[in-house]
Amino acid sequence: MTTSDIAAWQTYFSVMAQVGATLAGLLFVGLTISLQHVLAARGYLSRAFSALFLQLEVLLIGLFGLLPGQPPEAVGIEFTIIGLVLFAGIRVFARNFPEDENSTVLGSRWLRFFRTALTMGGTLFPAASGIGLIAGWRYSLYLIVPGVVACVYQAIGYAWVFAVEIPRRAELKAGR
Repeated sequence: MTTSDIAAWQTYFSVMAQVGATLAGLLFVGLTISLQHVLAARGYLSRAFSALFLQLEVLLIGLFGLLPGQPPEAVGIEFTIIGLVLFAGIRVFARNFPEDENSTVLGSRWLRFFRTALTMGGTLFPAASGIGLIAGWRYSLYLIVPGVVACVYQAIGYAWVFAVEIPRRAELKAGR
């Protein structure tokens, strides 16, 4: 892997940075719409943190990937640190704000497992890509793609939950 190999991904990194910033904004809109409900449920706080940090990861990987002239090892270190630090942060936040009886929207055991798997993929695939760059593996940047897909999938899903589903279910519960 060479610096020019990383430069070939410049358009992809640029789109990643734009998508990360845009989806983070969409999440803030959804959270604003449901703020009262989100604050009343510890599990929703955890989901909001996770969704925002996954988009932060997409943004950071895009921005670091765009820095010109970096050797692959430097990009690898950046991607590894970003993935591992955000994975740890999300897990610590989830431990401190677990699902509760108020965070019922998409709160079944299997959906929690699916969300956890997406979070792990979203953070650990970029970390694995970074390790591959450090090790000189030619195709390691391709490991970013499933990580970004996992992050974007979760962000869109959470935006829907916060903006539409939580308010809709609250209205149904109130009998409107």
